[in-house]
Amino acid sequence: MREPSTLLLCLTTIILVVRAPYALNSTAARPGWLAGAFGLLAVICLGFLIPVPALDAVLGSAGYWNILGSTSTTLSFHFMYQAILIHTSRAQPRYYPYGLMFALAASSASFCLIQGRQEEFESVEEFIAALIEQPWTALYLSIYLGSVAIISGLSIHAVWKTPPRAKTFLAGFILVILGNVTDIGLLWLQHTRLVDPGIPAFLYKLYIALFFSGVIALCIGFLRGSFRSLLRYLQFVYYALRIRRILGQTGTEALDPAAILMDPRNSCYQGLILVRDFMTLGGFILNGAELALTQKADELLTDFPLATPPTR
Repeated sequence: MREPSTLLLCLTTIILVVRAPYALNSTAARPGWLAGAFGLLAVICLGFLIPVPALDAVLGSAGYWNILGSTSTTLSFHFMYQAILIHTSRAQPRYYPYGLMFALAASSASFCLIQGRQEEFESVEEFIAALIEQPWTALYLSIYLGSVAIISGLSIHAVWKTPPRAKTFLAGFILVILGNVTDIGLLWLQHTRLVDPGIPAFLYKLYIALFFSGVIALCIGFLRGSFRSLLRYLQFVYYALRIRRILGQTGTEALDPAAILMDPRNSCYQGLILVRDFMTLGGFILNGAELALTQKADELLTDFPLATPPTR
């Protein structure tokens, strides 16, 4: 598990860095960034970056690293789903928020009913091996894994109903569902001890392969979209700064550099309007390079328009 966890750690960190410039001021970009943040926290709770005893000590030495990891994973998939809904312009099911809250509350309640010194364990594997005989342990993990699988299924529905379908996301969510269903079956086999010990070992390896392959595919899909969004953000920053320089020739300082960095698309839009106003009303003349620049900025705004153009 260490190798795929390390890869996930790198991918989620890159997602946080790449999405940061526009996630702070764009509501639409925020869920994807939060998905990466909770995903990073979930990976940290596996204990490969920060040893579980050290992490547990920060949380009060009561084994809460385990519930923190499962809750973070669930919230990561939740925000992934929210990002997909925004991208596909689809609405979430009416009772989804209540279902999510119930699942988080039920898993937390089940966790609290588990008997044993959970702070003694240094990995999820040790926790399961020692406490899986308790029905609350199997129930806690089943609710968590089932919640992630259901959210993945809802995400598949949103992607499938909105062509063109993103095959990377479809494959990732399908693998996650297959992995979690496998692990739920494995947990109850371990709890009941109805099969040979070799079968759970095989199923655990299968779960790791399916789940981590799926999550890695999802991260790659988000990264691809994140890099496209970052490139578009930088393009708008470039054009807005160049338009600001053009406006500087008129003696106006209408475009603030901080505003450009916060919302470069809006700044670019406002800057083009001012340039055209000066050209129409003030006799302001652009040279060939400046005219070509404004045309390219206008084409970019045509390809990626404002959702609601601001009033002048």
